[in-house]
Amino acid sequence: MINNPLVSIISPCWNGEQYISRMLESVLRQTYHSIEMICVDDGSTDNTRDIILSYMDKFSDCGMKLSYIYQKNQGQAAALNHGLKHITGEYLSWIDCDDFITPDSIEKKLNILMNHSEYCVVTSDLYIVLEDNLQVITEIKGRQFGILNYQSNQFFLTLAGRSIMESCCQMIRVEDMKRINPEMEISECRAGQNFQILLPMLYFYRRYYIEEPLAYYVIRKDSHCHKERTIDEWIRRYDLMIDILQETFEKMNLPKREIKKYLRMSALWKERKELIEHGKSK
Repeated sequence: MINNPLVSIISPCWNGEQYISRMLESVLRQTYHSIEMICVDDGSTDNTRDIILSYMDKFSDCGMKLSYIYQKNQGQAAALNHGLKHITGEYLSWIDCDDFITPDSIEKKLNILMNHSEYCVVTSDLYIVLEDNLQVITEIKGRQFGILNYQSNQFFLTLAGRSIMESCCQMIRVEDMKRINPEMEISECRAGQNFQILLPMLYFYRRYYIEEPLAYYVIRKDSHCHKERTIDEWIRRYDLMIDILQETFEKMNLPKREIKKYLRMSALWKERKELIEHGKSK
């Protein structure tokens, strides 16, 4: 690449000593090296800090920059928001510390955004793997949406749960995000960070789709997203996510009538309703 623009990657980290090296190694193996890696430690009580700091020289030797930021435990969205204050890159990706990316992930996504100014978001497929057997691909996420992936307007598909939302396979152009979010801020809650970043981008801009897995999404049984919950716990989680959706729409300065319509169109709203009806029928 002629200009070698800087790509910022933010990773919220919490007690990730068992897998954070895997994520950092995947960044070091990138075919594109103009990268700043920002790890935001969300109050870890294990060896996460020391592991991150042990990679400082390795990143420097590869021509990359690695930054470590600590905050008291507030959740992933708060950690990501903290990281947004420190990015200096022209392009932004973000990745959970237990996931990892293919060696050509950054280069291929960056090439799209550099050569197609009409797109402001690029999304790829991703491999779904289990923590206890990373070599076995259980699913290629994205393929199930078929031709819908190629629609450049993904806002309504995202609301309906028919679009790829995992963080590890996304890249956005920072200047475009700043046009609609000058403060580069998301709410410091404990969930919903992908919705808060992507939904405004997908409402105002077009998305490019790469039909190729460029990331690995790792399912851990003890993770926050995949732990077992009661119906009441799921309903509370959906309530939180719906509140985040509403707050996101309000920050986009959408009319109240439009916000109400979009909330009722969302898969979150429908799934919450189904859970309530299921709970009453038991």
